Amino acid sequence: MPPVSAQVSVVVPRAASARSRWLLAIVMFAIGIVPATAIAKAVGPAQPACPGATYSVVSGDSWSRIASRQSVSMTSLMNANGATTATVIHPGQTLCLPGTAAPTTTTPPPTTPTPTSPTSTVPAARPAVTLDVFPVQGPCSFGDTYGAPRSGGRSHEGVDIIAKAGQFVYAVKDGVLAKKYIDAPGSLSGNGWRLTIGDGTYFFYAHLSAFAPGLAVGSPVKAGQILGQVGMTGDAPIPHTHFEVHPGGGPSVNPTPIVRAIDGCKSTSVPPQPGGTPPPTVPTTTTPTTTPPSTTPTIPTTAPAPTTPTTIAQEPPFAHRRDLSDPTGQPRARRVASPA
Repeated sequence: MPPVSAQVSVVVPRAASARSRWLLAIVMFAIGIVPATAIAKAVGPAQPACPGATYSVVSGDSWSRIASRQSVSMTSLMNANGATTATVIHPGQTLCLPGTAAPTTTTPPPTTPTPTSPTSTVPAARPAVTLDVFPVQGPCSFGDTYGAPRSGGRSHEGVDIIAKAGQFVYAVKDGVLAKKYIDAPGSLSGNGWRLTIGDGTYFFYAHLSAFAPGLAVGSPVKAGQILGQVGMTGDAPIPHTHFEVHPGGGPSVNPTPIVRAIDGCKSTSVPPQPGGTPPPTVPTTTTPTTTPPSTTPTIPTTAPAPTTPTTIAQEPPFAHRRDLSDPTGQPRARRVASPA
């Protein structure tokens, strides 16, 4: 006849839940099938006074699984608890670990990823900006007035390139015309363009007297392509082009050293135009008209007979109309963008 422990292992399958095993053991004891000592050994070991580390059983544990997790042999684990392979363990039960085992936790080892280095809070450096073409046709002049105070607590955010009215204004890089500004009462910039390039950097042109025909918001342009003509629309007491540089689409930077690095004020020749269109030899000078603000000025298609442009000497900083006293006392908006 097999030993009682073997009988218990047959009667109480390992797959049964701990609660079912206990109920079955109590019933068997009550009807006198199995002695109480055998039931105690089969159901689980007594809670020994462990001399070393302990382990709290969790759902799904077995002798072999605990031994593997704790890096001990199953035999030494059962010996430390006075158990056999037929001894059933249940969740919440405390087991003694062999002396060589390391202290344990009742939860599986953490699976959180190894912490990485903290993300730097230093803002990324903005791209260095260079120009492929000077923004204005020569002859011209300019000085460093970036940051100069302006009325209303403003400061000058660009460089003023002084040239004769009607001289051409060029795209300084390949890009897209992202915004168009139309002269209107109270406008500071007058007619202007915003040219954006691939890295988000944009260039702002102001005070144009006319726009090149065929261009609109969204038009791609090439470096050297004519965008318009020098003028004095908006807050401009003399003909000039206000030119700003915004690296990465952020705040402006001093554009003076950027334009100085490619100083083209002595160059009167017009760069080749896209599509092989012959460039005009001499820009036309537009006469101020009384057309409504909604009318967009464009460069006339016919040009007068060529004349030799005269050299403009270096001009000192000048006062804008906006910085002079305004008899009406009415504030004026800085820029007025077109509905496009």
